[in-house]
Amino acid sequence: MKSFLITLVVLMIQFVSFSQENYFTTSKCKTSTNERVRKNCIIKEIQQFVDKNYDVASVMAHAQSGTNRIYTRFTVDATGQVSDVQAKSSAFQLEIEAIRVLQTLPRLIPVSKNGKSVQEQVFTLPIIFEVNTTEINANERLTGN
Repeated sequence: MKSFLITLVVLMIQFVSFSQENYFTTSKCKTSTNERVRKNCIIKEIQQFVDKNYDVASVMAHAQSGTNRIYTRFTVDATGQVSDVQAKSSAFQLEIEAIRVLQTLPRLIPVSKNGKSVQEQVFTLPIIFEVNTTEINANERLTGN
């Protein structure tokens, strides 16, 4: 019998902004006037959302022992909705769960330039988690059963 210890860690989010002045924001982060502080707040909010909502148990059987990476890309449109979510990983089931989680991201406050909503903004989000297997029963280890 094996026990799985899984830790979900979102390492970073990269913004591809196509020359916009601002990033999308959340209601919690919108009061920050400093762009760097606001960007860090947004990253933290998305990380917490993914940590809370990514159902590791549902994909554990498909994850590899060790580091698992899911590269995601999504668009935030002019209304603040997440759309066009794409994912790439070693297992299709990991991708499906990543897409599900990002599609449930609450509506965001869209990017604005000169006071008007910008059509869309594209972001990449690598989701990385570790799967560590530990054998509980020493007899299984010795016999291979």
